[in-house]
Amino acid sequence: MKRFISIILGIAVVIALVGVGAKFATQNSSSQLAATVDQLNPLVGKDVAYVKTTKPVSVNGYGTPTYRQMAVDRYGRSRTLEFVGVKVLKRGRYLKIDHKGAYVETYTAVSASSVPAAARNELQ
Repeated sequence: MKRFISIILGIAVVIALVGVGAKFATQNSSSQLAATVDQLNPLVGKDVAYVKTTKPVSVNGYGTPTYRQMAVDRYGRSRTLEFVGVKVLKRGRYLKIDHKGAYVETYTAVSASSVPAAARNELQ
């Protein structure tokens, strides 16, 4: 019985170490792999960030744009996020992005007055 408990605890420690390692490995990445890892990693928390729209990085044959932009949270901390838009967005508009690490869940257009001051100052 002690051996069984030791094995289970060992597996739990390995899983925890992999989760923590994955969190730090994807911390500054905006790739599709990082988004998938962050989406599945329970150690990565949900957050809100803001962006000021720019020109898309690419637009596929169906007119779907891909954006890679610096996003800033309410404290002024920045991170690069990559997301796909429904259509090409007007430049210079603010978006509120709900994300879990590099995984972008949703984005919503917001007014400049609803963007926290620290984020707005970084996005100028």
